[in-house]
Amino acid sequence: MLASAAAVSRALLILLGLSLATGAPLAARGQVAAPSLVEEDLAPAEEPARESQPKPAPAAAAEPESLPPPPPPAAPQPPAPPPVRAIEPVRARFGDLLEAWQDRRAALREQDLPRAQAAERRLLELRRELGVENLDALAAAEVRASARALEARVPAEPVARAELAVALAPDGAAAHLALARALLARDPGNPEPALRALAAGLAAAVREPHTARAAVADLCVAGLAAALAAAALAVALLFLRRLRLLLHDVRHLPLLRATTPLQAGFMSLAVLAAPLALRLGPAAFLAALALCAAPYLRRSERAVATAALLAVAALPWAAGETARLGAFTGTLADDVYALEHGADDGRVAARLAARAARGELPSAGLLALGHHHKRRGDLADALRWYQAAGASRPEALVGMGNVQLLRGDLDGAKASYLAAVDRASAIGNLSALAAAHYDLSKVFVRQSALDQAQEARRKAAGEDGALVARAGSDDDFRQNRWLIDAPVPFAEVRALAADDAPAGAEDAVRVRLAGPLPAAGWPWLPVAAALALWPLAWLGRRPGVSHACQRCGRAVCRRCDGVDGSLCGQCVNVFVKKDLVDPRDRLRKEQQVRRHARAERLAARALGIAAGGAGHLWRGQPARGALLLLLLAFLVALALSSAGVAPPPYPVPWAGAAKLALFGSLAALVWALSVRDLFRRTRS
Repeated sequence: MLASAAAVSRALLILLGLSLATGAPLAARGQVAAPSLVEEDLAPAEEPARESQPKPAPAAAAEPESLPPPPPPAAPQPPAPPPVRAIEPVRARFGDLLEAWQDRRAALREQDLPRAQAAERRLLELRRELGVENLDALAAAEVRASARALEARVPAEPVARAELAVALAPDGAAAHLALARALLARDPGNPEPALRALAAGLAAAVREPHTARAAVADLCVAGLAAALAAAALAVALLFLRRLRLLLHDVRHLPLLRATTPLQAGFMSLAVLAAPLALRLGPAAFLAALALCAAPYLRRSERAVATAALLAVAALPWAAGETARLGAFTGTLADDVYALEHGADDGRVAARLAARAARGELPSAGLLALGHHHKRRGDLADALRWYQAAGASRPEALVGMGNVQLLRGDLDGAKASYLAAVDRASAIGNLSALAAAHYDLSKVFVRQSALDQAQEARRKAAGEDGALVARAGSDDDFRQNRWLIDAPVPFAEVRALAADDAPAGAEDAVRVRLAGPLPAAGWPWLPVAAALALWPLAWLGRRPGVSHACQRCGRAVCRRCDGVDGSLCGQCVNVFVKKDLVDPRDRLRKEQQVRRHARAERLAARALGIAAGGAGHLWRGQPARGALLLLLLAFLVALALSSAGVAPPPYPVPWAGAAKLALFGSLAALVWALSVRDLFRRTRS
C-alpha cells in the first residue's frame, strides 16, 4: 500500500511539473501573487507596455530642404441660430371662463379659500389667453359683492373683491370707484390710495363709451331742460313786469274804450290764454307773451327775450343731436365694441355675421369679427373676415399678417405687414402703423435679423407706445399676447352709434312744443316770432304807448295825464310843480312812492330766494338774471336725475346719491351767491 501511494504521489508531481512548464506565463498574468514576508522574495514588477513608435522613414524619403507653405486656415463657421420657440395656439374657450367663475363661486360658498384663489388665478389666466379686455358682467358681480361686504363690515373682503373687479374689467369705472370706496373705508386716515383709484375711475369713465355716452346724455338732457325752464321763466317775468302797462294801454283800443278796467283786463288775459286753450303748445304761448311785452321792453330785455325764443325753437334739433350723441347701448356700435373689447359667448358674433350676410355690416364690424375669431383660434374664419374687410384697410392687412405668421408663413406675413405700413402711413393711422411695425419685428426675430427687429420695435414704440405696452409681450408666447392686432378706430365705432341712434326724438319734442303746428313750419315760425320783437319796439316810441313812472310805477300816458317823460302826472305835480299840491297830498304820494319801492325790493328778493336769478331779472338786470337762472336750472336738473336718462349697462349703485350730493351742493352754492348779490344790490 505504501508503494502504491508513493507511485501515485510521483505521478501527481510529474503532472504538476508539466502544467507549470506549459502555463506559467498565463498564471503570472492571471493570478495574484501570494503575499511574502521578505521583500526580496517579491517578483519584479512588470514593465508597462511601450507605445508603438513609428518606424523611421527611409533615406529616400527624407525631408526636402524647403518645406511647402501650410494650407490657409478654414473660415470660421457661423454659430447655429438659437432654436425658435413655437407660438402657443389658443386652447381655451369661452366656456372655460364661465366654468372657472362657477368653480370660484362654489369654493367661496363652501369656505374653501385655497380652491377659490386657484380658480381666480385660472380665471385671470384664461382672460389673458383669450385676449379679452373686459369681463363686465363678472366685474359688476364683484362690485356688488364688495358693496355687500362693506355693509357687513368685513375687514379685508371689500378691497379684495374690488381689486378682482378691476382686474376683470380695467375699463370699468364702477370697479375703480368700488375700489376707491373700499380703500377709504379700510383706512380713512390715508386717503391717497383711494384718490388714486378715484382718478383711475374717472379716466376709465372717459375712456369707456357706455359710461361716457351716458354722462353726455345726462348733461345734454339737463341742458335742454334748463334751457326750456330758463327761457320760459325769463319770458314770463318780463311779461309780468310789463303787464300793468299792457292792461292800461288795452283800454285805449277802440273796441275796449267803453269797458271798465276790470272788463278790459279780463278780456286781455283771455286772449293771451288762447294758445293754451286751443292747445297750440308752450312755444306759441311764450311767443304771445313776448310779442305782447315787446313794445315795453328795453334793449337788453328784448335781447334776452329773443334769445329765449330762439332757444325754444332750437330745442327739437338739440334733442335729436342729444339722442345721437348719447346713443350707444343697444346700437350696432355696442355690438362692435363688445366684440372688439369684451367677452362674447357667440351671440353678438352671430348677430354681426347675419348682418354681414345681408350686406349691412360696415368694414369696422368685419374687422371686429376677424379679431374675434383670431382671438378664439379660428384662423380660417379670421382670415375670411379680414379679406371681407378689404385689403385697403391697414387693420385688415395686419390681421392677415398675424394669421399667416401663426400658420408659419413668414414671407407672406412680412409682405402683409409691409403693405399695412404703407397703407397706414398714407392715411395717418398711428395705431395700425405701430401694430404693423411691432408684428414685423417678430418676423425679423424669427428670421434672425435682430438689427431690423430692433429698428421696427423702436418705430412701433414711437408711434403708439401705449398700445405696445398694453398689448405686446416678448415673454408670453401665447398667440393673443405675442402678436398685436390693429384696433378698430373708435371714431368709426362712434359713427356707427350715431347712424343707428333711435329716431323720433326730434319729432317728439317738436310735437310737445308746437302742438298741431305743421312740421314744415318749425322752426321758421318761432324764429319769425323772435325776430318780430325788434320791429315791435318801434311801437314803444309812439305816443299811444305808455311806460312806467320811475318813482311810483304808474303808467306814464300822454292820453291820460297829458305828460310825456319819465314821471307820471301825479309825480310831476308833487315833485316837480311843488306849489300846486296840498301838503297832505304830497305826503300821501310820498308814502305811495315808498310803498312802491318797498314792494319792488320785496318782490325782487322773494323771486331771488325762490329762483336765484329771477330777482335780478325782475329788477332790471336781464342778462345777469338769465345766466343765473340757466346755471341754477342746469345744476338742479343734474342733481334730480339720479338714475340718469340713459344709464350704462352696469351702473354704480350709489351714483345717484353721489350726483345728488355733488350737483345739489353746487346748486346751493350758486343760489347762495345769487341771493347774496341780490340782497347787496337791493340794500338801499
